[in-house]
Amino acid sequence: MNRYTKISLGLLLGTLLVLAVATLFLPSEIPFHFDFKGEAGWYGSKYFLLLFTPVPYLIYRQFSKKGK
Repeated sequence: MNRYTKISLGLLLGTLLVLAVATLFLPSEIPFHFDFKGEAGWYGSKYFLLLFTPVPYLIYRQFSKKGK
């Protein structure tokens, strides 16, 4: 595992840790989408954030490996 990979994984795990701690203080249902009036149109579980946090990282890793 090279240095770049270690730094990337460290940042991902750090983000997940901060989000996991913040999740303890969030309400059970939080708004995710707002319309032009500023009203919430879609609500979701606070655990939805934890589920999709690694997605941008995984997409980036997939595309960065293709160039090598």
